[in-house]
Amino acid sequence: MILAGIFNACMDALKTHYSTSIFSTWKNQDWVNPSLSWTNKWKPKSKIGDLIMSTILVFLTDMWHFCKFLMLFCIMFAIVFYHPIVVWYVDFFILHAAFSFPFELFYSKILVKK
Repeated sequence: MILAGIFNACMDALKTHYSTSIFSTWKNQDWVNPSLSWTNKWKPKSKIGDLIMSTILVFLTDMWHFCKFLMLFCIMFAIVFYHPIVVWYVDFFILHAAFSFPFELFYSKILVKK
């Protein structure tokens, strides 16, 4: 859940404050910059290529979709391997904190350009 929160922070930083995030200084801006990267879905220029890149392999087209794929993977992993820590209603708050605190730390502090 901690990693899921971090990947969600990356997604939100890309979408909401890309220009002031550390991502704006990365190379390969056509994969990282959301205002450019969305076109990567449609680069194959064939019906089958478009279908594959816009569905099954969409997580390879840009950083936002890649982070979303990793976030969902982490959540599914947590579900599959979940074992109660205390009781489910206490676990809910523990898991929420495990997601929320890293999200806030990364979104507002670590992923911001200094």
